[in-house]
Amino acid sequence: MKEYNFKVPSMHDETSAKDVRSSIVGIRGIEDVNIDYENGTVNVFYDENQVVVDKIKSVVEEKGYSVRKPY
Repeated sequence: MKEYNFKVPSMHDETSAKDVRSSIVGIRGIEDVNIDYENGTVNVFYDENQVVVDKIKSVVEEKGYSVRKPY
């Protein structure tokens, strides 16, 4: 299992955090997602044999959020 950490500066409340989380957990191979919307941080634990990091970034950006790496 690998970890990918990034910031989502435009995530400011519980609703946006849930939106970001739901987009990530839908990816096959995601093990866990921890989000702190107050700090705008996201920690994703994933199976590196099933997930390409660019896919994680892509699904978050498709929801309209910017991704900054690393934090």
